Amino acid sequence: MNRPSRSGTAPRFALFAIAALIALAGCDELTSRREIQQGNKLYLEGRYSKAIEQYDAALKRSPGLTIGHHNAGLAYHKLFQPGVETPQNKVYAEKAAYHFTKYLEDESGDQKIISLLTTIWLDSGQYDKALKYWGDILAKDPDSRDVLEKLANINRQAGDWDKALQWHMKRVELEKDPGAKVKALTDIAQMQWSRLQKPELVDAERVAVVDVGLAALQKAEQLEPKNAVVHSLIASLYQHRALAHGASWAKAIEVASQRYHQIRFTEIQKAAGAGAAAPSGDKSKPPTPPAPK
Repeated sequence: MNRPSRSGTAPRFALFAIAALIALAGCDELTSRREIQQGNKLYLEGRYSKAIEQYDAALKRSPGLTIGHHNAGLAYHKLFQPGVETPQNKVYAEKAAYHFTKYLEDESGDQKIISLLTTIWLDSGQYDKALKYWGDILAKDPDSRDVLEKLANINRQAGDWDKALQWHMKRVELEKDPGAKVKALTDIAQMQWSRLQKPELVDAERVAVVDVGLAALQKAEQLEPKNAVVHSLIASLYQHRALAHGASWAKAIEVASQRYHQIRFTEIQKAAGAGAAAPSGDKSKPPTPPAPK
């Protein structure tokens, strides 16, 4: 009587074991998905902490569930409050960022979540993480104007004005379309205008900040001489320059320059009617030129 060899039976037991593991894994995932569904109901009711309990339980059992990370990130984001400096609020921000980052490992093209992730980092002061993320994106596409603009804005929010200016200048160099180049140049001017609102900037420092903005606007004016936004910003920056001068003769020169560009702004506005000329792609309102003093 022939007996089955050991070598003939071992693979069968292995196959049975594998099948059992697959079935068990399938059951685990099914349970996890049900928990996520329960979490979704709680989320829609505004019970975000309870929803997180369901999402966390599902992800503990099935850590690779992409939808679980997506929904957990949204729930933690709902609990996070920008500007609130508490340990718990910091945890909410870090948890939201963690889950969104895990989600993006599988869904790297989801721009809505990328934007939300960036916003969370900025609102919670995690500028280093935002810069690292977008720096890695830039490394893959060094000529991306959008990424350069993003890095400039992140550095500006972080208070690194010089680095922000470097990114903006790089963007200006790469832009070939005149309208897009004007937009990049006016972004520099608007950033410098924002710096002037800081009370700690005085005298020579203010003049230096103004001059960077004016230099950018002079290039923009050459490209689009009838751009109302450009003349509006020039007039405003000249007023700031005049205030930085102690000598009356120097102040008079700045005021005269301011008045010239204010008049040009008014003329262009009248010629354009209700819709003022603006740089291509720029829908924001320019600051109204201040009255001469």
